[in-house]
Amino acid sequence: MQELNKTIKYSQRLGDVLRCLPAAKYLADKGNKVFFNCLAEYHGVFEMTSYVKAGHRQGDIIDLEIWPQKYEAYRKSRKTWTDFVYSHPEIKEADKTNIVLDKLGTDRIKGMPNNYNLVAPFGISQGHKRNPINIIVDARRQMGEDNFYVLTPPGVGINGLNCYTAQTIEDMAKVIRDADEFWTVNSSPVVLASAVRRGNETMFFGQKDEFEADNIFYFDGLIMAD
Repeated sequence: MQELNKTIKYSQRLGDVLRCLPAAKYLADKGNKVFFNCLAEYHGVFEMTSYVKAGHRQGDIIDLEIWPQKYEAYRKSRKTWTDFVYSHPEIKEADKTNIVLDKLGTDRIKGMPNNYNLVAPFGISQGHKRNPINIIVDARRQMGEDNFYVLTPPGVGINGLNCYTAQTIEDMAKVIRDADEFWTVNSSPVVLASAVRRGNETMFFGQKDEFEADNIFYFDGLIMAD
């Protein structure tokens, strides 16, 4: 079979880029050389994969991006994000929940204790907004104060609490993977959890009402908080 070049286009939002990885894996398994066209700040994703790398305009372009051109069609379809994106004819047979990070190292994050609990209450582009403080308070009450950490975006700190800001996307994946207990909203951390925490509990504060379609697909270990 002749190798063909394919480029998936999904330029922004880390969680969405990650959710497109099953499409890349599917195309690569069919013998294609696969590239991914996204913002440079997300190129760290491809340091964790052997089957796709960053690039653009390589061979056939498969444009999966919803915003802005397809956003209205997406909302009107009432499909989940996953079902809408994976309705594209070239990837509709892909295992759309199989996010494979086959180059993710097994080493743990330096400076973190052997046992810790983690909450990731921050997200962007949340239609149904959650109050991160309320989630932190509830998580700390249930998990306990010892070795309790908050996963924070760059430049965000919370006085009196242990905070961890990942310097790379790989570091974020590892710190989520190795947590004893993990709580999160519908953002990139829960997508990483679907790849690295299968079988381990992840407490999930999802989107609701008209934005429920944006939620991560179910994976083994996912528990709905409400």
